[in-house]
Amino acid sequence: MSFRIGVALVLAVWAAACAEPARRLASGPGGGADALALVEALALRFGESSREPAFDALRPKLARAALVPSWIWDDTAAWPRQGESWRAVEFAGFPSGSEYRFGVRPFAPEPVAVGQYRGQLRLDKLASGRFEWTVREELAMGALRPAKLAAALDALLRGAEAADEPRARAAIAAAFPRASAKLGLLLRLEQLILAHDALGATSLTLAVRLVPAGLRPTAPRYAAFLDKYLSPMRARVVAADATGATWWTLEAEEKLWTLRLRARGGSLVPLEGDILRGIPERLRVTSDYATRMGRHKVAARKLVAEVVLTRTPVEKGFVAHFRQKPDWDLPFLVEPLLGGPLSYPFDEPGSEAGWTARETPAGTHFVRHYRARVAENWVLRWLGGMTNRAVGEFRAGAEREADRYHGECLLALRDDLMALLEEKRTDEPGTTDNRQQTTDNETVGRALRGAERPPSPR
Repeated sequence: MSFRIGVALVLAVWAAACAEPARRLASGPGGGADALALVEALALRFGESSREPAFDALRPKLARAALVPSWIWDDTAAWPRQGESWRAVEFAGFPSGSEYRFGVRPFAPEPVAVGQYRGQLRLDKLASGRFEWTVREELAMGALRPAKLAAALDALLRGAEAADEPRARAAIAAAFPRASAKLGLLLRLEQLILAHDALGATSLTLAVRLVPAGLRPTAPRYAAFLDKYLSPMRARVVAADATGATWWTLEAEEKLWTLRLRARGGSLVPLEGDILRGIPERLRVTSDYATRMGRHKVAARKLVAEVVLTRTPVEKGFVAHFRQKPDWDLPFLVEPLLGGPLSYPFDEPGSEAGWTARETPAGTHFVRHYRARVAENWVLRWLGGMTNRAVGEFRAGAEREADRYHGECLLALRDDLMALLEEKRTDEPGTTDNRQQTTDNETVGRALRGAERPPSPR
């Protein structure tokens, strides 16, 4: 569920890009083919899919057991591999004919072809009532190198520095007409402020509002789910360094997501003051979050993540370590009764989560991982039941609509990117002599257009 909402927000950033970042993606040896393969991989993974029976049967069990692992520990049908103190299962995602399928495997193959996916889940029993979940996911995205992704981001920041709001809005509409139309059903760009200061830096404020009403004609259940679970959500995220300087903020309230950052020369700089420092390898990200689950308010304040950035030529990403218990705001008597279970995920070695774009012998992979500990008690069982109900509501009808919509957004982005790359090719001097590259791009374009799957029967 969080994956899908995150994809929608990431798409908004993509659509806010201008033509130059898109063209930077195509500047490597593979040209436009590598850039298009990246978007196609995302469209396959996050678009409509079907599930093998074993996968369909296991998903609700895992959702129910997220906070109460003992519910699934002795379920032999859930675990193809088992040891005295551990359980393991793997998942494979792959194109199959005209659809994308997910299945359960004892050992899933390494992703090689564009869009292939592998998920690895392990549950360790550390003591009576104490467990640790470990998850690792990989998505093959083709030959586009992580360094090219970083170069595209640099170009996006440089483009923002050279623009004003009217030109930036016009660039979005001109460069990404199809994606803008699709995204506009759910997301509305309410604010785009580019403020140039005397130090030569540019402050960017980007505010995007979720408007689920736009999806009601085509995805009514997804729209209703977003209204119910996102409307009450409030959040604030602040990234700072060891000196206390703030590098960016993200706020969410009333379905309005607002990002603030500052750039100079294509690189991030602190929101205020010093423009000579590059972004450090370590950041401290502090989050406040609040929502309502039914009649109950649930909030966590001062959730601290110690973030380590990876910025090598072959790997770009981050790992966030959580070792400090936040301040909780939970229903009456829940927090006192939880006691140790609330602290356990943050006790040494704590919990962690990370995202990485990494080069491998098989191509570049997007890799996500997390590790979290759980100490059970009866209150966590109650909280787990509330969470499970929300997941159940999503999967009862909203999920298929969400997948279809996100897939359509990504395919629209792919078509816009294809058009931009074609413009780049025709604008380059000597284009008429570069017949082999033209043939290659046309072949890729036909292959990717053919990958757009018809909607599944409703």
